[in-house]
Amino acid sequence: MSRLNFKNSASDKEFKSWIKNTCGFVPKNLSLYVQALSHSSVTTKKGNYQTSNERLEFLGDAVLGAIIAEHLFKKYPYKDEGFLTQLRSKIVNGQNLKNLALKFGFNKFLKTSLNKEEKTKSSAYGDAFEAFIGAVYLDKGYNATKKFVLEKIIKFHIDLDELVNTNEDYKSQLQIWCQKNKVSLEYKLVSEKRVGANKIYAVQVYVDNKAGVIFENHSKKNAEQRAAQLTLEDIENGKIRIK
Repeated sequence: MSRLNFKNSASDKEFKSWIKNTCGFVPKNLSLYVQALSHSSVTTKKGNYQTSNERLEFLGDAVLGAIIAEHLFKKYPYKDEGFLTQLRSKIVNGQNLKNLALKFGFNKFLKTSLNKEEKTKSSAYGDAFEAFIGAVYLDKGYNATKKFVLEKIIKFHIDLDELVNTNEDYKSQLQIWCQKNKVSLEYKLVSEKRVGANKIYAVQVYVDNKAGVIFENHSKKNAEQRAAQLTLEDIENGKIRIK
């Protein structure tokens, strides 16, 4: 893959040094990390090959989710699926990933044509962070990626106890946003089924009369809260826009 120039003309040597100092390992295939920090706004095409970070983002999202899920599963052996899902979502939500990217210094190396305001509003930094995880996985393997996530991210930048004790009312937050933007908000029960001794409720959010996120849970109330949370993340990442 051809080299892409970094923001501020950072050299390969400087980039490799940053990865070593920040992440604790020396990269084997530097081009993977270059691609991870290449936003789609500066995509170049070579044949049918795209050089933006979107494919790596897809991979990194799955790898990061799996590592976090395993860690929480082992750390909280007596907690149910709903607790684990909600806590994982708090860790990997768009704003948190953006904050992590900035703490790690991604702003120095992210290649994008977005201006400062556009970058602030977009999911570029969070997407790049997931793409970086994908690059680590392809370059170093699962165990090295797991070590990086647990020892460099969870250990120093994620306070699990604080996240557990944070009881956020996402429905209220979404209601406030809808009122501010003068759009309607509705939660619809789209299905109700029995699985063993439990009922599973599927709730769908409608913002401005447009069908949105669906979430299933044993509790209708929790399903509404999680659907609201995911909708807020979509708003934050620019996936939901009001004309």
